[in-house]
This record gives sequence, structure tokens and C-alpha cells, in this order.
Amino acid sequence: MKLSHIVLTNDFENYKISLINSLGANNLRFFECDDFKVEDAKNVIAEAYIAEISEKYIIIKAQKFGIEAQNTLLKILEEPPRNIIFIIITNSLNSLLPTIRSRLLVKNFLSSKIQEPTGINFKKLTLKEALEFIDEKISLEKVGEFDKFKLRDCICQITKEALAYGINFSENELEYIDKLVYLANTNCKTHAVLTPLLLMMQEKI
Repeated sequence: MKLSHIVLTNDFENYKISLINSLGANNLRFFECDDFKVEDAKNVIAEAYIAEISEKYIIIKAQKFGIEAQNTLLKILEEPPRNIIFIIITNSLNSLLPTIRSRLLVKNFLSSKIQEPTGINFKKLTLKEALEFIDEKISLEKVGEFDKFKLRDCICQITKEALAYGINFSENELEYIDKLVYLANTNCKTHAVLTPLLLMMQEKI
């Protein structure tokens, strides 16, 4: 069962492209604005009640979410119509009310800081190159220079670069990447996270 969720990202355009490629433009409805107001919330609700045979994703992206507008959405977020999945996109979880956050899963694709390029050749990533990249990070991990935060950021940067290169991910693949980010946050070893990620990338090149 697919659930509504919040996505944290600083790179909306690439994430939007990945959604279109993985879910299909016909299944998506985008509501993009700088300041999400009550009128916007009402438009979202009206769209949600337009019946669909297949799943419809309503994507809400804003820099600022008004308190009254968020309160307007509470009921429909808690009990969405059949086949409706909401995705709220923001770069700060604090922009959303606790009552909104408590109703939705959170997928964090934010990096703690600006990341340097990984140096991965997405045009032709060989198994040898993938293993060398992983070994380099393992060596840094052993001397305390590659912690869970750097591992998490590395996953996000690899995914961002892959999207920018034109690699498309299915919804299941995006969910799998999100699980790898979760594992990184639980102090999972570097090799256990980067190995499946880079093998997946290699298969898609």
C-alpha cells in the first residue's frame, strides 16, 4: 500500500523529473507556489475528490505553508479519497505543523552541506570502479573520517548526480534508496549501503 508522505529536498526540479519518469505525468498533479495559502489548499482538496480509477499523486511544493492552509488539509491527509496519494515537498520540516508531520511519513533527501562531486563516471561505471569507490569510503570509515552523516550525504549526492545524468528510477527503486538512507542513519556499515546502491546504478547504465 502506497502512503502519502513528506519529501525533504533542496533540489525540487530533479526530484520532479524523477517522479514524472517513475510514475508517469498523467498520474501526477502538481501544486507549486511560494506561499501555500487557504485557496491553494481548497484547490488541492477539489482535485483530490476528482475520482480516478488508478492511483493519482498530488504533489504540493512551497517555500512557505500557511498555518490556516495546513489546518484546511488535515482531514483529507488523514482520510484521503480512494487512490489518492499526497506528496508534500519542502526544504524544511519545520515549515510544517506538528499535526501535519505526525500524519505523514518523512523521506529526507537533504544534504547537511554542499557536497563535492563524487567523481563517479555515470557514463560507464564498471564494477572495478564501483568497488574502488566503496573501498575508498571504507578506508575513511576505519579512521573515523566517514561517519553516518557523511554516508547519508554520499547516498543523496550519488542519487542526485545520477538523476542529473539522466538515469531514471522507478518508484520501488526510489523507496529502496530511501531505505538505504535510513540504514545509514542507523550506523549501518558503509559497504552494506554503498555496495547495493552502486550495483543498482551500474545495472541502469
